[in-house]
Amino acid sequence: MRLSVEHSMSEKIQESLMTMIREKSLKPGDQIPTEIELCELLGVGRSSLREAVAQMISHGLLSRVQGRGTFIRQISLKLQGGLDDLMSVTDMIRKVGAVPATCRSQIEHIKASETLAGKLRLAVGDDCVRIERVRCADDAIAAYCIDTVPKHVFDACGGEIGESLFAMFERTGRRLSHTHTSIHPTILTPRDLPELGDGFGLFLLLDEVDFDQSGVPICYSNDYYNTAIFKFDLVRKKR
Repeated sequence: MRLSVEHSMSEKIQESLMTMIREKSLKPGDQIPTEIELCELLGVGRSSLREAVAQMISHGLLSRVQGRGTFIRQISLKLQGGLDDLMSVTDMIRKVGAVPATCRSQIEHIKASETLAGKLRLAVGDDCVRIERVRCADDAIAAYCIDTVPKHVFDACGGEIGESLFAMFERTGRRLSHTHTSIHPTILTPRDLPELGDGFGLFLLLDEVDFDQSGVPICYSNDYYNTAIFKFDLVRKKR
């Protein structure tokens, strides 16, 4: 079964635009047709087209130069994988030959709330580290990740994140075994994610607790995956 969110008109236009770009063999730096030409080519209204183009600009796929037109900044990727595969964002990006990067990173020391303590089996008020990162694939926004780990786990890793949290844990011999995950489609705005610019994006939120090989929870994550970049498969079996 394919897990998907019903495509909006804007998403359908974006897909049509990317199909046109590929069919014309356009490359980063090339100019796309004018707004009037695109409306005629795609058979859509001007307001719908403008919304789609604005979202592609906010995702880093297109760029607009005042007085010159709209240009391709990055060809859209489609990173595919199964939700039953436990893989880091870094590895998913590398799997398709794209270059992973952290566009923004922020570390904050916090106290465990009642909810967080319950998820990580801590006492309320225990020290934790909240790691907020914007992950990119070839300069396109791929994921917005908010990970919280107990401070003693973070300190044991040397206080250095690197590209992958999974690799950070493994440096101390704590291999991730499984996760408990809930999935929610959500919309992020520039207030949530300033990197979106003036637009907004449809994301798939994976709210999950990561467990090590001993069954101990070591990370609570809110990872928002850009649906313009990621597509996940889910296989369901009858018991």
